[in-house]
Amino acid sequence: MTCAILHHSLHRRTYKNAAVPMAINEILHLFPAAINPREAAIGNVPYLLFNHGETLAENDIALLSRLTFTHAIFDYTPPALTPLNKTPNYLLDESLSALLKYAGKTNELFTRLLLHLAVQNKPAPLNILDPLAGKGTTLYEALIHHHNAYGVEIDEKYPAEADQFLKKFLETARIKHTTHKEKIHGASRYKIDIQRTNHFEIIQGDTRNTAIYFKKNFFDALIADLPYGVQHASKAVKNKKPHSGFTRNAMGLLQEALPTWVKTLKPNGTLVLAWNTFLISRGEMEALLTTHGLILSNVPDFSHRVDQAIERDVIVGVKV
Repeated sequence: MTCAILHHSLHRRTYKNAAVPMAINEILHLFPAAINPREAAIGNVPYLLFNHGETLAENDIALLSRLTFTHAIFDYTPPALTPLNKTPNYLLDESLSALLKYAGKTNELFTRLLLHLAVQNKPAPLNILDPLAGKGTTLYEALIHHHNAYGVEIDEKYPAEADQFLKKFLETARIKHTTHKEKIHGASRYKIDIQRTNHFEIIQGDTRNTAIYFKKNFFDALIADLPYGVQHASKAVKNKKPHSGFTRNAMGLLQEALPTWVKTLKPNGTLVLAWNTFLISRGEMEALLTTHGLILSNVPDFSHRVDQAIERDVIVGVKV
């Protein structure tokens, strides 16, 4: 059997010349049953083709439907393309993570890739943490995929805006939910329970206090897109209070925050970080993760150029 996936136009715009290798590496890592994935033109339209030893099962199609580059799936018997029904089986409409726009937001397709690398096809719901949550793109992607979403964000306005945005989205979609706001160790905690099955929570506080806000060994996965030093900025901290200065390099923040992040990960929990290699070398990242007891996972090369000042890479570690 040969399958053809019509490449999502947003994926191509996001990664430009790296779109095809990013897609091939994604399918090889997340769907190893795919044989010889390659790009080919059918009717002058580019598709990603791969061979499969047998007819795709229902769960195979669901997995392929959730890949970040998938726009449509076909059974390809030249010259015929027979469409297969996409069945991502999302909890919430995937537009949730795309609607909210703000400076420094991580692209939702890249965020979804980080989530896939963290979850590794484990069954939902898992407890997912983004300790640098911004306005919640990672949290929304976690919810879309039936996981429980938790975040920490130091900005004084972003957590409240994320909470209000999600509530409005749920109200518009007429999805049952309950909300709650409370204080925890001097920080504001916003909580939303969705249909009594999934949980959203974001704390306005210092990410270095993550182990104070959450229990030890609580999270199945932690995902963070580190400050790039251009659109993003890690706030310098003086006397444990936010300072008005900024630093282009996220290494100082990571050195202080990583120990508390790791404490909240479950044994065998996964940590996935994205960062700018122009500011921190891969060797430095690998050394830092292994120093804090994480075993590096062997994942394909997802490095790619974002712009002239940012070469983005991904690293995955597992807590022993």
